[in-house]
Order: sequence, then structure tokens, then C-alpha cells
Amino acid sequence: MVCTAALSAAVTAVTPATATAQADGQADGGRAWRVADTRPHPGGDGLLAVAASGRRNVWVFGGADSEDGPTRPVARRWAGGAWHDVALPDEVVGSIDAADASSARNVWAIADHGDVGPSYALRWDGRAWTVSRTWDRRFTTDVVTTGRRNVWVFGYSRAGVGAGTWHFNGKRWRKADLGDLLPERGSAVSARDIWAVGARRLAGCGDRMVAHYDGESWSEVPTGDALPPDVPQPEEGGPYQCVFLRDVLAASSKDVWVVGTVYRSWDDRSEEEPVLAHWDGRTWRHEHIPGGWLPRRLASDGRGGLWVAGWSLWDGPTPDATPLMHRAPNGTWRTTPIDAGDRAGRIVELGHVPGTRRVWGVGQVETPDESFDGAIFRYR
Repeated sequence: MVCTAALSAAVTAVTPATATAQADGQADGGRAWRVADTRPHPGGDGLLAVAASGRRNVWVFGGADSEDGPTRPVARRWAGGAWHDVALPDEVVGSIDAADASSARNVWAIADHGDVGPSYALRWDGRAWTVSRTWDRRFTTDVVTTGRRNVWVFGYSRAGVGAGTWHFNGKRWRKADLGDLLPERGSAVSARDIWAVGARRLAGCGDRMVAHYDGESWSEVPTGDALPPDVPQPEEGGPYQCVFLRDVLAASSKDVWVVGTVYRSWDDRSEEEPVLAHWDGRTWRHEHIPGGWLPRRLASDGRGGLWVAGWSLWDGPTPDATPLMHRAPNGTWRTTPIDAGDRAGRIVELGHVPGTRRVWGVGQVETPDESFDGAIFRYR
């Protein structure tokens, strides 16, 4: 049995890092994330993923609703100083919510139609998009590629309908046996240095697993006391605490970040606070992160700092409801607003352009009829 005192002790161990955090969140002068382009669509749509391998190879993806048919995926490419729609295979339905690129001739995206499937692995070879593989009635969550002969697709779902972990070697797909490891999101330094976050089968109450691939096999990398402990709820009910990691960013073998939340419930009360941890090549360390919001996605700023996108705990659907936080290399945090004029704007995914300081964001802006258009954002 887990007693309230045990949970209180676990909560107290991490409270100082978040209790004073909001004092760090300051506006960044007149700079903000601003709308760079929108994609008006009668049925409403949203952009959900970014992939870039260089200045001239940037893609954004999402899905467009239909009044008389299924959701259709959307792909847009940055070319000639403007964004252009690019055709996808006709048979693909659903939304594209994850993508990755290693070159202009090796861009991958995964599309799915929710938990009911199907899910698709889509490949751009520099000329056209094709379907590389389909999973019937299975859910996919992320794709990572380091080259045309090295592609990983993750499919983890707490509902038990995930596709699992799959690898493509340039010729064929193979389902990988990771034992009890269930990766959900991934980030690669190289083909022999890939990181993932997710869950361990039948272990704990949250999604706190961190795994590493060394070119031969996957193994779990324990986070120790860098994250709050899981305190499962007893069968007879009572207080509990669970960590849910939402994203991972591997900038180098000695610079890996994981972000998520810790959910706590006790005495008919509950709260959720952000957590952040850093790997320096030898050990994990807990890092300070401002409280009062739910971080979801990480991206490099190209200068040794971090961009973090998430959701506010308190605000409704207003321009301030989805702030982006920036962490400087010295650990200083600041809030950066989203400027979408008089409309509500939401950024759900970030993508750094390698070798530059440019970062793109994607999401939605509200329309006058209370629908949403897909939107592309830049910080300026």
C-alpha cells in the first residue's frame, strides 16, 4: 500500500524546482513567434509536423478535414522563398503527425487514421511521395531516419493498438524485438546513436522509459533521481504519482534532453507539473523548468539552447494559451508569445534547420467562423 506520506515525500522532492519557476518566464522584448503562412481550408485543417535537413529542404505536414469523406494528409515544401503544396499518394487517408529528413532525397513521414488505422510510412525520394509500408488497424507515433538505408518507425499506444517498432534497411521492413521497451518518440545523432522515450511493458504507471540504440541493439538508460519516482495507485485507491515523457532531443552523444510531466493525485486533488532532464554522456541530471504548463515538444535553437512547446494549464483558447519557452545555454528561461494578430494561434511542433539558427513551428490559427486553418510560424 502507498501511503499519503510516501507520496508527499516524493512530491516534495521535486517541488522546489517548479515552485519558483514562473518568476523566470519573461517576455522577450518585441520578438515573438509570428505567422509565416497559412493554409485556408473550408473544412478546417492543422499542421502537425516539421522535417528539415537544410535551408533548402524544409517540409511541413498535417491533415485537412473533409465534409463528405475522411481526413486527408497535407504536405508542403519550402522552395523559392515560398511554401507550396506537394501531392501525396491518393490512397493515403488520415493526418501526418511525424516526419524526419536526412537529405533532400530522403524525407519520411507517417500518416495514420487514429487508433483504428490504417497507418502509412511515406517516402520522398527527391521526385515524388510513395507509400513504403502500410499497417492495418495499427497506430504509429514517430519516424527517425539517418539515411536512405536506416529508418525507424515507432508505434506505441497505451490502448494497445500500436504498430510496434520497425526498421527499414533500404530494401525491406522488419519488426524489431525490443522486449519490454515501447518507444513512442525518437531522436538521432547518427545511425549508431539514437534515443527514444516511451514506456516499459507492465511496469510503473506512466511513460518514463528512456532507451538508446548503439547500432546493434536497444537498451534502457535509467534516469535515476533525475525524474520524480513513479508511485502507482494501490488497488484499493489512494494517492499516486506518474511521470509521462513526451519528447526527446539528441543534439549529440553528450547532449540529450527529455521533457514531459509528472501527474500527482491525492485526497481528491490532482496537479500536473513539467519535468526536464539532461544526459551529459555519463549520467542524467534533473533540470529546472518553469511550472504552470504542460511541455510537449523540444527543438534546438541552433545556439546551444532549447525551444519547448506545450499547453497552458490556466488559459483558454487565446493567443497566450500556448506559450513557447526558450532555455538559454546558461539555464535562463523566458516566455515567447505567439503573435497571430487578433486570432488565437497554437504551435504544436517545432523543427530546427540543421546548420542554422532557423526554427520553424507548425500548428493552427483560429478563423472568424471558429474553425482553424493550418499555420506555419517563425520566430522574429
